[in-house]
Amino acid sequence: MKLRLYIILGFLLIVTIGSYLTLQNLTEEDNSTLVIGTASGYAPWVSMNASGELEGFDIDVINAIGLKLNKKIILKDLGSMSSLLIALNQNKIYAIIWGMSITQDRLNNIAMVHYQGETDKSYPLIFWQKIPDNIKSINDMKGLTVSVEPASTQDIVLSKYKNIIKIATEKVDDALLNIQYGKTNAAFVELPIAKKFKNKFPEIQILDIPLAQEDQVQGVGICIKLNNTKLINKIETAAQELKQDGTIKKLETKWNMS
Repeated sequence: MKLRLYIILGFLLIVTIGSYLTLQNLTEEDNSTLVIGTASGYAPWVSMNASGELEGFDIDVINAIGLKLNKKIILKDLGSMSSLLIALNQNKIYAIIWGMSITQDRLNNIAMVHYQGETDKSYPLIFWQKIPDNIKSINDMKGLTVSVEPASTQDIVLSKYKNIIKIATEKVDDALLNIQYGKTNAAFVELPIAKKFKNKFPEIQILDIPLAQEDQVQGVGICIKLNNTKLINKIETAAQELKQDGTIKKLETKWNMS
């Protein structure tokens, strides 16, 4: 009986120590590394090259920030926005960089350090080959299907239109395939993504959807938990320096962001 009790107590002690060490590893001040969440399949922000390595505008930006902070960047490809937000909330990563739009709704829940982009007052609704003659605005999509990424700003906007049928696509390239093969009538994406698709496929047709003021996007930002003020301030300073020294502009040119 005593042996069993000792085993149980020993197990609980191991779990407690393990949890403590895990929490220690997830404090920004604890070591010289920063674990950053992202997701491939989102060019030009993030994609996987032929060698199986992450590359893109965001990868270059976060590595430049790492140099400014004298910290090694460890990237975690977590696959989707939902997974990224969960990982941040559970302290599995320090921050997210993934071309994430800064909106008031997000700022109510997380800190977002601006590093690129201006205010967007519209989003592109994309179609394959032709925009139907009867589709002049988002209101005309009643009863039709639209591919959208779950938890994205486009998803939030689209949720206001109850008569539109949303088809969740975890990868933005899947949204392209959906319209290409007639699985959905349209896809709701960010402007750089629409431009990328249009450059590759002239068949893409774009209908701009004006955004209400509360839905307008204030550029893109690095997501950090609100209570991690020390890291917020450090990354904010580094990002500002990269804007001022022209690094961000150079990377925009490199990755055809303009």
